[in-house]
Amino acid sequence: MMKPKNLAIVVACAALLSACSGSDDSPAAVAHPLYAQSNETDNAVLQFERNADGTFAPRARIATGGKGTNGVDHVNKGVTGPDSLSSNRSVVVSGKRLFVANAGDNTVSVFQIDAATGTPRLLKASPTGGTLPTSVAVNNDVLYVSHQQGGTVGAYKIGVDGALTKIGFYTLSHPDAVLTQVEVSAGGKSLVVNEFLSELATRAPGKTLTTFPIRSDGTLGVPSTVQSSGAGTLGGRFAHGKLSNAYVTAEAVSGSLSTYTLDNGALVAKSGPVIAVGQTEPCWLVITPDNRFVYTGNGAGTVSLYALDSEGRATLVTPVAATEAPPAGVASALAADAWISPDGKFLYQDYLGADKIVAYAIQPDGKLVKIGEQAANTASHVSLQGLDGI
Repeated sequence: MMKPKNLAIVVACAALLSACSGSDDSPAAVAHPLYAQSNETDNAVLQFERNADGTFAPRARIATGGKGTNGVDHVNKGVTGPDSLSSNRSVVVSGKRLFVANAGDNTVSVFQIDAATGTPRLLKASPTGGTLPTSVAVNNDVLYVSHQQGGTVGAYKIGVDGALTKIGFYTLSHPDAVLTQVEVSAGGKSLVVNEFLSELATRAPGKTLTTFPIRSDGTLGVPSTVQSSGAGTLGGRFAHGKLSNAYVTAEAVSGSLSTYTLDNGALVAKSGPVIAVGQTEPCWLVITPDNRFVYTGNGAGTVSLYALDSEGRATLVTPVAATEAPPAGVASALAADAWISPDGKFLYQDYLGADKIVAYAIQPDGKLVKIGEQAANTASHVSLQGLDGI
């Protein structure tokens, strides 16, 4: 019989060997990162780490290899201020890749995400061939980019090394139109483009939604257009699962939200415009994974809450589900890009005028309870843009 002392030594050694072996039975560390971009002259990804309770903390700043606008706003003719990109989805996670639009030097950066730490490693910053890239969408190995100046959308093959190769370039309704978002439908058969202003020179509110069929090689076919229900559409998202053909838009000029159904490659109006009573400039939006709730980030510095029914129709629940006070001398905290955790428990919200990101716990009725915030600490204190996570 083995003596107790010897048995203890054997057990200790076995435990040490097991720990060192990295056995498949041992749970691997999984990162839960959140990403934004500083949009500074020397642009950087701002990485945060999310905790199980929804709180989060800064982890790293990683150079994009490209340049941001540092808060200079093309739409407002060179004024420096919050929302300098006037777009939704300038930062996008797709699989193990992170994509960031660098509007300051007309490039898009492609990163590889480390599965254990969530830290993105820059692969390549590639020129898009357009001016002021501000929104990106991914479909398999093809990237789509809308440009704020020139009314153009580009399609690019994504290389293994992260390099982008142009495979198509498309001009929309008017070369002076301000495009604010590209979004790929579920199944990857359609690309929707939102038009915020029909012409920058006249500043006429855009009322056009353009849908391109996506060909098997990733290039785009002949587009169809529809007049939007509200005016000045900035952000848009497809819902999930059984509602993945429902497209929801936030309309800044008319202060509203509308929904559509994607039917045989064309958008058909479903509901709206639903007015966010008392609020101004609902521009950005996110949808909970169960499709029950939609949140819009508003230029007023508030977040509005809407409900979706099983058919994709929207109703207003409350015009102010969350709000943040602006810093001294700033007109609005300006609620912008947002992201919802995959489990649907937490909402993370950019406040561009306050240079920070705020975390909220989503309640069963959709109401929001603030649980934390982190400063972005951008150089201009107004250049923060984009938000996505894992």
